[in-house]
Amino acid sequence: MPASPALIQIDVSSPYQVDGQPARYQSVWLLARAWHAYRSGEGVVTAAAVRSAFPAAANVRMLVSRAFADFARWGIVVGWGADRARDPAAGNPAQRSRGPFWLAAPSARRLRFVANGRTLGPVALARHLGFPAGVHPAQSGERDGTSYVMRDMAFWSELTQAMRSAQDGHAGAHGFAVAESFGAARRLAGDGFQQALSLLKESQAWRRCGRLDQSRAALRRFDRLAQAADAGAATPAFQAMAQVVRAWERYTRGDGEGARAGLEHLHADAELRLVVRYNPRVRFEVLNLEALLHKADAMRPAHAAAPAAQAAARAAQCALDAFSGALQAAYEADSVDAVQHAAANIGLSLWLFWRHGLIDGGRSLSASAVQRQAMRWLGLSEWICDRFGVGGGTAWNAIFLLRIARGSCGPDAPPLDRPASASDSMAMFRRQRPLSVADAVEALRPFHAPFAPARGFVRWSAVAAFALEDHDAGHVRLAPLQLANLLLESAWYLTHEQGATAAACAAVERLAGQLPALRPAERAFFTAELRALPPALRDAAAEAARRHRKRA
Repeated sequence: MPASPALIQIDVSSPYQVDGQPARYQSVWLLARAWHAYRSGEGVVTAAAVRSAFPAAANVRMLVSRAFADFARWGIVVGWGADRARDPAAGNPAQRSRGPFWLAAPSARRLRFVANGRTLGPVALARHLGFPAGVHPAQSGERDGTSYVMRDMAFWSELTQAMRSAQDGHAGAHGFAVAESFGAARRLAGDGFQQALSLLKESQAWRRCGRLDQSRAALRRFDRLAQAADAGAATPAFQAMAQVVRAWERYTRGDGEGARAGLEHLHADAELRLVVRYNPRVRFEVLNLEALLHKADAMRPAHAAAPAAQAAARAAQCALDAFSGALQAAYEADSVDAVQHAAANIGLSLWLFWRHGLIDGGRSLSASAVQRQAMRWLGLSEWICDRFGVGGGTAWNAIFLLRIARGSCGPDAPPLDRPASASDSMAMFRRQRPLSVADAVEALRPFHAPFAPARGFVRWSAVAAFALEDHDAGHVRLAPLQLANLLLESAWYLTHEQGATAAACAAVERLAGQLPALRPAERAFFTAELRALPPALRDAAAEAARRHRKRA
């Protein structure tokens, strides 16, 4: 009669050992987890469970490969893959990291786990290594709700705190903390659903604060999780949101065609397009991004040819249609943050499209009527931010208000009785008539509460100054594009109110120093805006740019 295979003793007290020889913790953990799954009736260990246990691992495939090399050296056969009847040696090792992992009865019976000289059973082993002890196979597709709600709440606590920070809308350096909070939640995740949820939110947070490399890294982790076919991570809702996040990331780095392709994939996939239709939050994200892509098409430099002008007008109308749909979806989803984003986008786009003749071509609407209506949409957005505590840390609403208030400005005709001079240029510039602060606040009713004198709404230059002071004091951290826009509005209004003062010149000099941080298309806009300022301001900006180039 052949002798029974010898028992293998695994010591899970530090330092980890197998039959008295040093062993990697990751290999011991995976073996212990597979043994526990066998003994508890859980059956298998998913790849998602491994990733949850080792979130800092740069390469889970390498971790699994090393573990299986250790298993072979210890003489233990660990199975992997969905087909548990297949000989593990017959599978393709390149796909082994996808799991799931399991132990057959002969291998499981050979293992003895000890800690500090004491033999451990399944529950004690789980408690010692920190994985769920009360796992039982689900019956008829049902989950063990009691076990689920009795889990440690560290993940939900961390995720809730991160969501609160994200709702506050912190940008820049504060945005890094938001993204890292979602990362901390991810490291506490106990299943595929929690991993997927935190990864998507982490990716969105990194994108919003301009760290596209980190955003892509989080998306790659999500993709690996979904490809492992973990039931909690591969839901259609998660897949759809991941596609939206990926499209937003492409849009943010200037890849409009890539963003369009991502949205087209959503609409083409029979399952995912149902998510867009029935999930209002996903529908909001899709429509908001589609609207911004249409807006970019409409606002490209105009061509004289009639077909190009018609195409731009169609794109403008499509943008407003999509923004309107996004607004409806935001209210349907009960998301006030989404509502304020849609309202701000509607306000700015309405004015831009009208100003450039892309809508209301017959001019049945007066400039002042459109100007005030655009401001009302911005007022709704800012009122929501003020009353609901969302959207903080951004200057876009202030920038849009400042831009629209001067949107219909144009210089008076030059004097006819003598040649024009530099002083005429300044006088002509200052004769322009932006909408007054008082008229704007009146137009913003009933959402005028956030626009109080204490917040700078006594003159437009003070509104810009308050926003810049918040940034300079570190209360908010504005992205380069927001900061450049604020500096432009500050320079414009200071010059209009006071002339070529030291403060106005300082604003354009600072703006010139900010331009290298922008993308080429963004720099082109500010270069054109600077050329529209009086000569003294243009000269100050040019001199500052020369100094920055020398330092660089």
